[in-house]
Amino acid sequence: MRFLFLILDFIVFFSLTAFIITIRSVSGEWDFAFFLSNCKVMLPVFILNSILLLIFSFYDLKVSYKKHTNYFIETSTAFIVSFVLSSTGIYFGVNLFNIPTPKTNLLLILLIFYIYVFLSRKIYAGLHFYQTRIISLGDSRTLDKIKETLKQDNSYKFVYDFKNVQEIPQTLDTGDIDFLLIANNLLEENNDISTIIFTNFTSKGIYCVTDLFLFENIFSRLSKETLKNINWLLKDISNRHKNLIYPIGKRLFDILFSICLIPVLFPIGIIIYCLILFIDKQNPVFFQERIGFEGKPIQICKFRTMINGTEQFTKIGLFLRKFRLDEILQIINILDGNLSVVGPRPLQLEDSKLLNNYIPIYNLRTLVKPGLTGWSQLNFKAPCNYSTIQTPVFKNDEQKNEYFKDAFVRLAYDIWYVKNASFLLDIEIMFKTLKRAFVKDSKLTN
Repeated sequence: MRFLFLILDFIVFFSLTAFIITIRSVSGEWDFAFFLSNCKVMLPVFILNSILLLIFSFYDLKVSYKKHTNYFIETSTAFIVSFVLSSTGIYFGVNLFNIPTPKTNLLLILLIFYIYVFLSRKIYAGLHFYQTRIISLGDSRTLDKIKETLKQDNSYKFVYDFKNVQEIPQTLDTGDIDFLLIANNLLEENNDISTIIFTNFTSKGIYCVTDLFLFENIFSRLSKETLKNINWLLKDISNRHKNLIYPIGKRLFDILFSICLIPVLFPIGIIIYCLILFIDKQNPVFFQERIGFEGKPIQICKFRTMINGTEQFTKIGLFLRKFRLDEILQIINILDGNLSVVGPRPLQLEDSKLLNNYIPIYNLRTLVKPGLTGWSQLNFKAPCNYSTIQTPVFKNDEQKNEYFKDAFVRLAYDIWYVKNASFLLDIEIMFKTLKRAFVKDSKLTN
């Protein structure tokens, strides 16, 4: 659906361009040559808008049915950003490329286009031309979470909900069923389940999918049950696609990214260095040991924000931390190859030891190089530093799991990234991180 909406957006955008140019022309007639000259300007504008729609999640159609209280605000923000960037680019491009300046046409096209974007996504969320009919079989927390989510979307309907195979009637009408959603634990616990599934569903052409698999597709993270199922998890991780071009291309991009940012960050770094030195009277720069690629320790370079030997912020430390200015020195780590632009954030050594003690698979997140920003940072709240607080004594596994609940969720996002890392995903993470710097999300995953 993402691609289809992109094609539809393209058609609507350039149809609007042709329409606005025609009705605002002096003669009121269609001028194909003039339209083509305007397309030289409007094509980059459309590409910019497609990126903005991606950043603001207008192509994230998996969750389009959810009610967003800030939906209108996000549409308006995307429109304003688009108009400002487009008009600025056109202004500077007039002399460089001798291009036409749409001016009022640009405003009208973008205004109508974003009204279309707002309405089309709302209509898609509210109207459903086809209802996917599902049979669920089994019982698990993962399955419950999926059903709770899909039942909010009118395009899905659970026709039958069987807790166990004994509930399946001998004469089951499956003529209009689209797929069977089955709890993975049922497959592992019942030796006869494969015969039952084949007889009642597979032989009738019904697609079968496990709750662990569908959970990943819906939420773009792993479920807790997947993390605990070590056989399933390791098989899934080991079977991830090996692409030799991706790591080489990613490293080249990291180097190019760092080189381009150094002229911008160098003067900012000098100012921060002097402010810390003269206002906080602290050593401005320090190195912190973190866990890097494949669990190997690395040294992260940062500006100091805490009074040495305490957990108290310096005078300007809170400001630096709020805008992540304390981390700009990590451009050195990227050049050095210890960090990437995109990847799971590297843990402090003490946190890594603690979390690996309670969650033995935690080191799986180090199968890719750590980064400045990552998938879990975009989708979940910042973690606490477990090593800086007193860890309680747990009476049972339930208490332990509750205490490390946030760590489990962030790990679920990190390992999902490990499995699905690609150029396109990295670009999406970078753009959405840029958006996060200016527009705060109303709600992160909880």
